Amino acid sequence: MTDAGIDVAQWRERLAALETDEVTAALVVQCDQSWLRPEFTAFRNEVDQALMTAQLRRTSRLTITRIVLHNLPITPDAASRPAAVDQAFEEWHHRLSAASVLFAFTDPVVHRIHRLILRGDEATAAIPDMVELMRDGDWTDRPRAELALNTVDTTGTTTPLTGYDLNLDGPFGDADPSVYM
Repeated sequence: MTDAGIDVAQWRERLAALETDEVTAALVVQCDQSWLRPEFTAFRNEVDQALMTAQLRRTSRLTITRIVLHNLPITPDAASRPAAVDQAFEEWHHRLSAASVLFAFTDPVVHRIHRLILRGDEATAAIPDMVELMRDGDWTDRPRAELALNTVDTTGTTTPLTGYDLNLDGPFGDADPSVYM
């Protein structure tokens, strides 16, 4: 199945390779709004699960750099966007924040999530969705990987997704500071 430039078979093949020790890094870009459509929920969850599983099962270090949207586009047709897309966006960011918190306790560098900021009337991301793997110091598609990595390295184009984006305080955190003791 290929939809909106997302070759599901290729994604699955590359995600499966994450569990091999010859892959030392992965670059995952998921900025197309197709990821937020209801029919893509299962595959989006499959990708999340594959990345978490690879991180947890491997005996050697795997560095994952992931790029997702920071915000949904503000375009004239944004008003007609289904509410389910906005809900999926919020829920996904919540889960990604929780994953960031888990990995921050072990090694904050192994799983970095960057949020691509869409500006003004930008309707789509300037980088294509991809899952690129590094084997023997080389990316599966070097030009695409470099484009995405240069985007992350350009000041003001992304912001990190961290546990700070997740409210772990609970209902009594502000009222009763003893919960921290």
